[in-house]
Amino acid sequence: MKIIPTVAGTLELIKASPDQLRGVARYWPMELVTTTDDPERFALVFQRGEQEIVGIQLQPPDVSESAAMLIHHRNRILITAALPHYMAKGHQGVMIPCAYYKEKPEGMVETGFALFVGPDPESRPSASGVQTVYDERLGAGATAMVLDMVTAMAAASREHQLPVMTFLGIELMPRLAMVGLAMPFVVQGGQVFAIKDPVEDDDPVWEHLVRAGISRLLYAPLWRAALPSPPPTETPQI
Repeated sequence: MKIIPTVAGTLELIKASPDQLRGVARYWPMELVTTTDDPERFALVFQRGEQEIVGIQLQPPDVSESAAMLIHHRNRILITAALPHYMAKGHQGVMIPCAYYKEKPEGMVETGFALFVGPDPESRPSASGVQTVYDERLGAGATAMVLDMVTAMAAASREHQLPVMTFLGIELMPRLAMVGLAMPFVVQGGQVFAIKDPVEDDDPVWEHLVRAGISRLLYAPLWRAALPSPPPTETPQI
């Protein structure tokens, strides 16, 4: 266990067990694998051969580099503050909310959000139209997860006076098209995993996590993996 002091109170990071990570493995569209050199380290597979994980991109207008750094920092905090609002919806699948930072020509930057989901395969869409628009590509229940995360970020924006930029579009996008991903958390059901390695005690997300009412957090350093196809037999899945 690791204790992180913040101005809002202390945060306890508790090492996640393999059993707890199996919940993530169950819902993630590809695999959660262990590494061959360290069986206690895990990786989320985002690419298998030519096939990539597809996420939802929330794209804002391009801004200058100086403005983008501030917005990217604010977006990370906004994701953190949104976690309790999202978890209150009771989704059992996996949600990975990310802030992305994509450099563009002439010193401009695109910095928005990327949402990756692994919905509960037992769920069934209960509506049609916009409420199920992503279900065919991402699985039944995926659209509800995405909309609830967007709503959670809007609620956190109002609650913590964190302005959020207007989105030019919300669309499906392969992972590699959303470069510069900041991926601090994985949410599965009622559990939040902090996944960044190494842990930086002065990261401002910890303070905002405590302010949002989360003072204990599971910790599992997860890196993003791209594996060949077909899957190698020497790479064990959790």
